[in-house]
Amino acid sequence: MTLTPIATNLWTTAQPLRFLGLEVGARMSVVRLSDGELVLISPVSLTEGLGDRLDELGTVAHIIAPNLFHHLFMGQAQARYPQAKVWGVEGLAEKRPDLKLDALLNAAGSFAGDLDYLPFKGFEVILPRGIAAVNETVFFHRPSRTLILTDIAFNFDDSSSLGTQLAARVLGSYNSLKPTLLEKWGTRDRVKVEASVWQVLAWDFERVVPAHGSVINVGGKAAFQAGYEWFLNQKL
Repeated sequence: MTLTPIATNLWTTAQPLRFLGLEVGARMSVVRLSDGELVLISPVSLTEGLGDRLDELGTVAHIIAPNLFHHLFMGQAQARYPQAKVWGVEGLAEKRPDLKLDALLNAAGSFAGDLDYLPFKGFEVILPRGIAAVNETVFFHRPSRTLILTDIAFNFDDSSSLGTQLAARVLGSYNSLKPTLLEKWGTRDRVKVEASVWQVLAWDFERVVPAHGSVINVGGKAAFQAGYEWFLNQKL
């Protein structure tokens, strides 16, 4: 795995990951703050080479599990960077009692004024064992006008595997930035989701970096709003 520069002080890296039998991949975002500290959002497996590259970029000071699903490699990241502050979301401590969490992303805030974050409330998904809360936090990198997402929207396109493309078509999220029908049908508190969407749209972003699917470099804000039209009272 290598780090791909997305914008000044913003990189991503991805690794294969299967979910519900489909190859969906997983992307970690790395932000270097104005004070030189690094923030890892949704850590992937830290190979020796990837860890060395991160060390070249700066000091890893914050490790973030942005929702209740992206926590698989948090322990590995924490072991490599024991000095870093570990952030999680509500419910993660019960799900992963083995992790040492230092803080919760349960309210809007900012890292060094460069990286804003906001809990995205009310979002749920239908899984084989029932409906599960996602408890996602979304991020806005102000200097590069980039929105960073995890599981509240996907962007699977022709670069995905054929099986994933087919599933995305069936679930209504192919070649567009949006949640799948599993999230739309599973979410019961549409009012909270709508309020969260408008809060996100208040940010001045152009690029969108999802954890699954392709990055959108231009027109990301319009794509995000179009993808959430189903949840909004106001039509485009």
